[in-house]
Amino acid sequence: MQFTIQKYKNKDEEQLKHLLHLCFEDETLLSVLNSTHLKFAYVAIFGNKLVGSTFAWTSRMHPYCKYLRVLVHPLYRRLDIAEKLLSMVEKSRNSTLQTSTWETSNRLKRLYMSNNFKEIRRTYMPHLKLVDVQNDLPYKNEKQEIKSLTEILSNVTLLEKLIFLVKRNYEQTHAVNPVKELTVEKWKALILCDDLLIDGSFVYLDKGERNIIAYSFLHKSNTKNTLELGWCGAIDMETKDLIPRLIVYQINYARKRNIQVISGEFDTTDDYAMEVLNSFPFAPCPSWITYQKVGEEEINIRAKD
Repeated sequence: MQFTIQKYKNKDEEQLKHLLHLCFEDETLLSVLNSTHLKFAYVAIFGNKLVGSTFAWTSRMHPYCKYLRVLVHPLYRRLDIAEKLLSMVEKSRNSTLQTSTWETSNRLKRLYMSNNFKEIRRTYMPHLKLVDVQNDLPYKNEKQEIKSLTEILSNVTLLEKLIFLVKRNYEQTHAVNPVKELTVEKWKALILCDDLLIDGSFVYLDKGERNIIAYSFLHKSNTKNTLELGWCGAIDMETKDLIPRLIVYQINYARKRNIQVISGEFDTTDDYAMEVLNSFPFAPCPSWITYQKVGEEEINIRAKD
């Protein structure tokens, strides 16, 4: 019996949810299928079983590419499901495509690379058990220069400098998939999001306390006894070694609240985040690899430039 490819329908949701689980994908992707950002969605059906899917969507934050997923049931990977699904995408492609898969997904990795997708970064999402972190981590005790975000929120000038520094660093680390131009107020809302722990997020100030030198944000987590590291950065590469000192403050903050684990998300395109990953005994984990295939429109734009 051969599989067939057809458009995704609402009745497929439960089987797709199961497929996401088997592929170690986040179920929040289901929200994409019901959003105005969805561009297309197909499923592969073998008998009456959903064994594969592909769907694409756009992002308000990164509007210059189309995000893509190709999913295949592990027991059906010997069939050419992934190849057929990707060919459906290619038929209507004109913009840049971006997709991600686990480092352990060898077949999908080969499929993307054989279809001229280029690896643009790897992301690590490890956990740090606080019991594994020594209390005597070496760092300079310069408490007068380290403040929580709570302490600087009322300082309009410092907060604005922080916003511009975060904006600059984020744009630089996402140059291959540019960010939409956003207002200062939009960036402020992104930084001061609902799950941000402002008393557990710290900034490093210069000696006159007039400029932000480094920052590291901390967030609530949906996982019990866990907190999540957020954006971090510094004013330049020479001062990136200050960031781990801020992490020490966050570890102590977490310990006082009986938190057992801190998790993080570290992109290889972000030197500041990698400084943190390399400074603490995070548990090993597979990387999440992101690939990109530049569309004809983007190729023409780059050629003109």
